[in-house]
Amino acid sequence: MDKLLSILPPQQGGYLPYLLLYSGLAAAIHTVVCYASRPTTALKAFSGAEAPPPHPLLAHVYGVKNFYTSMIRFYAAYNLANPLMYDLAILTFVGVLFLYITEVFVYKTSRLREAIFPYVTAGTGFVWMMLQRDWYLSQ
Repeated sequence: MDKLLSILPPQQGGYLPYLLLYSGLAAAIHTVVCYASRPTTALKAFSGAEAPPPHPLLAHVYGVKNFYTSMIRFYAAYNLANPLMYDLAILTFVGVLFLYITEVFVYKTSRLREAIFPYVTAGTGFVWMMLQRDWYLSQ
């Protein structure tokens, strides 16, 4: 148990590092899914009326986006006092919100029920990080 606790980021008086680890891990797992499974599985979130047919190239591009998102969040979880890492982590949540808002409401390649989880996760991460920015950067 001590070994597990030793690899977790310091709590620093808050739980934001754990949210970043959780969301980074989810993105990393989805990267593996995008490369290791069929495109229909990897691109399940994009099954709206105007969605293109699932293609391995599209799944791989989405996997790359998830990979760099996960790496930024992992690094930020351990370096929250670094303003550059903090801002990059915020931008990953902005990027997810932008992606799903445009895919649901503009391009119609995703449906709202498939975008709810990204909206909640990215929205929570964005709001939490914006509200706590000054506190974490003063550490």
